[in-house]
Amino acid sequence: MSALSYSLSGSPFKTNWPLLLLIFIMPLRNIQLQYIPNLGGGLNIINVLFLLSLFHSFIYGQKLEVKPSINGLLVWYIISSIIALAFGYSYLNSGTEGLWKVMKDSLIPIFLVFIVQRSVLDDIQWRRVIVAMLLPLPYMMKVVWNQYLSVSSWHYSDDLRIQGTFMDLGANEMGAFSAMMAMITLGCLLTCWGVKKYRYVLCLLFFCASLCLLYSYSRGGYISFLLGSTFIVLNFKKRKKIIFPLLIIVILFLCNLPKSVEERFSTINASDEERDESADSRFVFWGIVLNKYMERPIQGFGSYTAQDKRINPHEMDTHNYYVKMLVERGLIGFITFLFLLRAFKKLINEKLKSNTKDILKQGVTLGMLGAWYALILGNMFGDRFSHYPISTNLWVIISLISIIPSNTDEELVLDMEEKKI
Repeated sequence: MSALSYSLSGSPFKTNWPLLLLIFIMPLRNIQLQYIPNLGGGLNIINVLFLLSLFHSFIYGQKLEVKPSINGLLVWYIISSIIALAFGYSYLNSGTEGLWKVMKDSLIPIFLVFIVQRSVLDDIQWRRVIVAMLLPLPYMMKVVWNQYLSVSSWHYSDDLRIQGTFMDLGANEMGAFSAMMAMITLGCLLTCWGVKKYRYVLCLLFFCASLCLLYSYSRGGYISFLLGSTFIVLNFKKRKKIIFPLLIIVILFLCNLPKSVEERFSTINASDEERDESADSRFVFWGIVLNKYMERPIQGFGSYTAQDKRINPHEMDTHNYYVKMLVERGLIGFITFLFLLRAFKKLINEKLKSNTKDILKQGVTLGMLGAWYALILGNMFGDRFSHYPISTNLWVIISLISIIPSNTDEELVLDMEEKKI
């Protein structure tokens, strides 16, 4: 591919700069909370940029010639979320202040799917979104490294659970985000390896995301990345050429793990007697919540009720999104969620089989395949959907993949153009 084909300038369409800035700043929670003033009334920098990007998409955006297959399901998911919120208000009665804001924030990434589809009108705009998504990684690595140096120790302790830029969330959330971005950069690195100037940049970005994951000490993040990266390598078309050198790299990496990381990783296989309090408590919460679920198995208790003391006396999160979906949204909501995951996988497989010559698009799609498997596993250990700093990149990548023309799409567009002529 020529260098010109990967240019970031020259698009004839209006760039949705608020959208790019929103994607860039979304994982930088420390900057949002410490340096950018809140306007009050629910208007923070995220909401302002979202509204501006939405406005831009209506003024300058265009409808797609071929409507992505996931859009209808996403509309139903939004509607079902609002219905579940109404159930939650009805069940909780009190203590519901601000729940609608939480719901609104959790739905912002989903609305971004439609904004991206209307705003990203050519390959240049497509690549700009990817750049906006990857740019925060070096800064995030710097923050993580500085925090790690301030608390570092030879052996593992909970004091090492640093948050990086996710200051109001936690180490597990940082680990989930870092695992996803490590897989996206890995997918791009494999497909773009033959282009030197992209190879070195992507190596740096992969290193940044991997370091953030490493020092998150998130066991769920570790396992998710291992699973996802395995599927990335297995689905890479030139995998036979990379398996041996990759094995050498993995062996050298494992042999040089920091002692604290090695100790944290070893607790994944801990026996019942050795399991720590955090892991053990999750089984208790799951049992309590699942027993309560049987009282309202079809419709559930409503959004944000899983931590209510009437459902879980410990008033703690389930640390399992599937269990949370069951108790809050019932069987109907749970099945909707499974259909959504299935639609993601179907979309990714479809685009992987398309004959696109754009190696960056191939890489993002390949990386998202690994991220899908990581998402399936990661939701067993926490919530990878409700926290918008984590889920924004997931939904944006899904929207970018949805507008990659497949063979069928290209034929349909050509047919429609011929009819217009």
